[in-house]
Amino acid sequence: MRKELEYAKKITVITKLFHSKLLSEKEYEKIRRKLMDSYLIVGERSDDSMKAIA
Repeated sequence: MRKELEYAKKITVITKLFHSKLLSEKEYEKIRRKLMDSYLIVGERSDDSMKAIA
């Protein structure tokens, strides 16, 4: 469960940065995909980041 919490915290931080306009959409997607790969998350890998956030 520790890994899930680490992933959730990191996703929360990058999502907040994205919504604060401190990360571009391209940067957000790159980081999100890297996190998904490193934590072995299977999910939507859409290019539409707003769809993935919602």
